[in-house]
Amino acid sequence: MKKYLIAALVFFGLCAPALASDTPQSLIQDTSVQVLDMLKKEDGKNTAKVRGQVEALVIPKFDFTRMTALAVGRGWRDATPEQKQALTREFQTMLVRTYSGTMTRFKNAQIDVKPNVLLNNEGREATVRSEVVVPSSKDNKPVAIDYVLYKTAAGWKVFNVSVEGASLVTVYRNQFGDEIRKGGIDGLIRALQDKNAKLTRGAA
Repeated sequence: MKKYLIAALVFFGLCAPALASDTPQSLIQDTSVQVLDMLKKEDGKNTAKVRGQVEALVIPKFDFTRMTALAVGRGWRDATPEQKQALTREFQTMLVRTYSGTMTRFKNAQIDVKPNVLLNNEGREATVRSEVVVPSSKDNKPVAIDYVLYKTAAGWKVFNVSVEGASLVTVYRNQFGDEIRKGGIDGLIRALQDKNAKLTRGAA
């Protein structure tokens, strides 16, 4: 999961207030610049105020229900509406707290958003490729990060992120599958609640 922490920089950059971003590529590009400016202004501080700003901004730009359904996989179909709501809430909380807690490490990162966007599903889905270099990393090699979005009436929304070809929702699907086999959907919900409780204590 370490490389996903690098992805956090742009991952949460998407939540910044958008400029005239009517394409997937411009959304990634414009908001990446804004979040870097924010991190530099805060000098890499990871305060409750900064985390709160990130949480308030990130939620509207992502379809957490779709992300959760993909991460849970086959078990999603068997979940009750109440369980689906609980899963989405806990997964969203875990993602936001995990990545907002690490994004300030990357204030000096360099982001190269590629101009060639891959469109699928008759133009309703888009994959935006980017490379992120963190100068403080050991090898200083760029990390390839792909953002998968789909077009809604409210604009483009992100529902998956891939780092070096490894899909975020697939990584979590493997973990969630183990929890479901051990304790069912309710067991997964409890596991997510426990994880979020630890994240809350760590951020305090």
